[in-house]
Amino acid sequence: MAISEAHNNDQHLDDAKQRNQLVYLLIALVFILLVVPTIEHIPFATSLLRLGLTGVLITAAMATKRRKMLLVMGLFVASIAAPVSWMTLFIDQPVFFLFSCILEGTFFVAMAVMILVSVMQRHLATIHSIFGAISAYLLLGLAWAVMYWGLDHMDQEALQMESRRSTSVVVDNRPTEVADFSQFVYFSFVTMSTLGYGDIQPRTPIAQTLAWMQSVTGQFYMAVLVAWMVSEIPVPARKSTTDKP
Repeated sequence: MAISEAHNNDQHLDDAKQRNQLVYLLIALVFILLVVPTIEHIPFATSLLRLGLTGVLITAAMATKRRKMLLVMGLFVASIAAPVSWMTLFIDQPVFFLFSCILEGTFFVAMAVMILVSVMQRHLATIHSIFGAISAYLLLGLAWAVMYWGLDHMDQEALQMESRRSTSVVVDNRPTEVADFSQFVYFSFVTMSTLGYGDIQPRTPIAQTLAWMQSVTGQFYMAVLVAWMVSEIPVPARKSTTDKP
């Protein structure tokens, strides 16, 4: 009896710790997706963006704390992705910038999948599951946003924008205009939700492939989430509902 109670206490403690990690991840995501875009033209905004991305990298890795192997692997990749991200402030090479964005985007997708799998093992009604489902969705949107960002940095013809908001940077020892990160966040979530306003359009094969893959991923995510919600409804409750005239 005492052993069982101790095990339950340890389980509750682990759940509380992971819930806290998901809260930290959600805060970091809100900062990078909502706060940074509103201040991206103030001084040091680029550093704040990198700081936010670093925070998401670390908190996303920590959110997989229940599985030690995933935690170690996540922190290892984050320890590489974070310095590479900051190095883009000093290395003005489009290929290096694209590599940084692909590394971050791939990591965010992997962490979103791991978090979603983890929270689906919990009951839908828990705060743990709600935070996890929201965080996973936002991570997917952020993943595609940074990949669109890197692609645009390499080829500004990849995405056609009706009104491009840009910031002047130095690339290959010459000044150039780079679209604001907020526009890629906007395009990413509009694409994932299949709204398709059309004010930003993918033009190259790579951009079009990324767009349709994100659209399918967004729809698949919602389908899996709805199926999971239905499966989590207690069987007696479903029977009583279906038995009603």
